[in-house]
Amino acid sequence: MPAWWRRLFVALALALGGHAAFAAQGTPALVAFYVPWEPTALASLKAHAGSLDVFAPMWASLVSTKGEVRWESDPEAHAALAAAPRRPKVMPVVSNAHDDIWDVAAAQAVIGDPRAAEAFAEALAARARAEGFAGYVMDFENLAPAGVAAYPALVARLRDRLHADGRQLWVTALLSTDPATEQRLLASADAVVLMAYDQCWAASTPGPIADDAWLSGNLAAKLAGADPRRFVAALASYGYDWPAGRKAQVVSVSEALRLAAKSGAAIEHAPGSNARFSYRGTDGPHQVWFADGADFARQRRLASGFGVKAVGLWRMGLEDPALWTAKPPAQAPTPSGPSAACAPLPR
Repeated sequence: MPAWWRRLFVALALALGGHAAFAAQGTPALVAFYVPWEPTALASLKAHAGSLDVFAPMWASLVSTKGEVRWESDPEAHAALAAAPRRPKVMPVVSNAHDDIWDVAAAQAVIGDPRAAEAFAEALAARARAEGFAGYVMDFENLAPAGVAAYPALVARLRDRLHADGRQLWVTALLSTDPATEQRLLASADAVVLMAYDQCWAASTPGPIADDAWLSGNLAAKLAGADPRRFVAALASYGYDWPAGRKAQVVSVSEALRLAAKSGAAIEHAPGSNARFSYRGTDGPHQVWFADGADFARQRRLASGFGVKAVGLWRMGLEDPALWTAKPPAQAPTPSGPSAACAPLPR
């Protein structure tokens, strides 16, 4: 590519949605995470693409120790984006998940081998140029301690490649990530995406997906002394159905509402927490907890009060249809009292 054309390309990228475009102040952007294998996710995208600021589809998976990336073919999603009245920026998620596994061996190899890391970064940068992506969201999980320590260097390598074209790199982090690792990730990426959900998780005792006190406490701890505009708060928009004493199954909010109606269960919604109900199935008693549209709107306002760069919807296709019209409170909620306690289920 001639130097003059490269300079022009970078200028256009910056003007049309690249690195500088994310720096605007004000209301946090809305990021929607998406998986291409769920019909409900595609239906949600078709209906709401124009309401999104950033679309983060799980399209890219690391599949080999040489840095090879497999891309999901998702023509219907591309068509939905093209038809949107306001096209969101597209930042695909790049993960080490494929074929129902977290490919730790591939991730560790790419993190530790400079040649594989270079091939990985160059392939992603080239794809971003070809597709007009605004950047990527890196999501390598289940790494060994040595991989965790060296991961920020890989993130920085890809970030530098993307910055050359005016694009961004974000990186995910669990709320359990230790502060030192999180600081290294923050120094290596444009933003850290905090997975601010699963207060109670599938293999825990039943309880909230994320209550306000838990979310507020975690955001306060994670953002203390940091620039909040370097963080994205990914919020829950799904539910869990726990059979008594056993692991929960993920349910969409629509499924939860249908189940409550079918069983005649009364839905309870304590202030500052998530909706819940109990019912009796053929296998015994169940508890269902879910984050509905009002919860998302309230917690989006809560996260906004911390000044974060964006809030994330985890994830499209599971959300309450009412989420798209729910009105946030006029002021950020002030949580009171302790957050709910959850414990691992007994083995």
